[in-house]
Order: sequence, then structure tokens, then C-alpha cells
Amino acid sequence: MKKIAKGFGFGIIVAVIGLLIFGAVNRTIAMNEEETLPGSESAEYAAPAAGNEIAVSSNETDAISEHDTLSTPIALLPLGELNQAEIDALLYMREEEKLARDVYLFLASQWGLPAFSNIASSEQTHMDLLLELINRYDLNDSASAETGVFNNAELQALYNQLIAQGSISAEEAFKVGAAIEEIDILDLQVRLSETDQQDIQQVFDTLIQGSYNHLNAFAGNLSNRFDIVYTPQYISNDLFQQILSTETGGSVSGFGNSSRSGQGGGGNGTN
Repeated sequence: MKKIAKGFGFGIIVAVIGLLIFGAVNRTIAMNEEETLPGSESAEYAAPAAGNEIAVSSNETDAISEHDTLSTPIALLPLGELNQAEIDALLYMREEEKLARDVYLFLASQWGLPAFSNIASSEQTHMDLLLELINRYDLNDSASAETGVFNNAELQALYNQLIAQGSISAEEAFKVGAAIEEIDILDLQVRLSETDQQDIQQVFDTLIQGSYNHLNAFAGNLSNRFDIVYTPQYISNDLFQQILSTETGGSVSGFGNSSRSGQGGGGNGTN
């Protein structure tokens, strides 16, 4: 009997230890599930505003597939000496790409549309490419770490204007996205023409091709969702039509050297 009692007592101890371990594991899993997902920088952009959710049907094209890889790693390209115009270009475009990312994060939270969050991820990649160049040339990154805050006063004013317009309706939000990409294209084209540094040329060209793709996606969403034919606000209609008509894997004639481009009319993007 003593042996039986001893065995029974040992069994109880093992069972208690097992329950304690099981409970600890469950608590750990619960804590992990409550943590913020990687990449969500601000809680204010975590969910769409109440009543603003836009239904996404199976035939709508919100998915933006991005492949922002360079043909040659930056570290393998020649390291030159920058002039002031090139320095200013890197710092300015870093903030301008941040503007695009921050506006799209805001609009994603406002309307719950995947197109904005997907393209915001691409803009983050573009920001990272510019930061790699900034670090490569030992420059001080002037971009604020705070979402929606800009050191350049003109970009701050533009950001405020764009989120106000994009808050009016989902249709206006897509027009805001298209306008941002047009502005990016023009600014990048000017700065691309002002540098002979291969690493900067490659990054700026990649960003231009990304903007072609994103502009194409926003125009496609306006067409698919609202039956609106988008009219360019900043770039020429000739360039806009080239962007819409260029097949994936091609390039817009006369602009940049990358083989990446957008696909017209569908609202999908592939960099």
C-alpha cells in the first residue's frame, strides 16, 4: 500500500507540473498575439476610420506586386564625389518618398483599401534605397522618423493638403495617389538628368519605374471602381499614355534605363 500511495503521490506531482507548463505556454502565445505586427509604425494607422471601410470584391485589383531590386548592388558600383546638387537631390527625394509613404499609410487607414498599404510598402523600399545612398556618401539623413512630419516646409504643406483631399472620398484618395506619383516622376527626371553617378542613376531610375507602375495602378483603380478616366495633373498626356500602354517588363521610351514598368489599365503593379 505504501508503494501504491507513493506512486500515486508522484503521479499527482507530475500532473501539476504539466498543468503549470501548459498554462505558461498558453500565456506566452497570448502575449505574442497581442504584440504589434512588424512594419506597423503607428497605431493611428492601424484600422480604417469607422464607416469608411470600402468593400473589396474579387474582381477589384488592389494587389500591387513589388520587386524593387536593383540590377547591380549599390556597393558594386563606383563611389564618386558628389556635388551640392547631388547631395540636395538625395536628401530631398528621401523626404519626398517619405511623403508618398506617409500619405498612403493615412489613406489606407482612412478607407481600408489594400492598394494604399501595398504601395506604401513599396515607398518604404524606395526610402531604404535612398538611405543606403545617403549612408554610402556619409551624409546626414534629414528625414524625420515621425510619420506625417517633414523638415522641408513645402513638403509638409503638401502632405497636409493631400491628406485633407484624400479624406473627402475614396475617389479623391486615388486621385491624390496619382498626383503624388506624377510629382515624383517629374522631380526624379530632373534630378536624374543632373547626376553622372552610376549608383544614384540606378536608384533614381528604379524609383521612376516604380512611380510609373503606381500611377498606372491608381488610374486603373479609378477606372475599375468609379468608371473615371484619369487625366494627368502634372505630367504630359503623351507620357501618361505611354505609361498606360507599356507592357510589364518594358520601359517608357526616352525615360530611364530600367526594364521595369507598369501595366496599363489593370490597376496592378509590378516593379
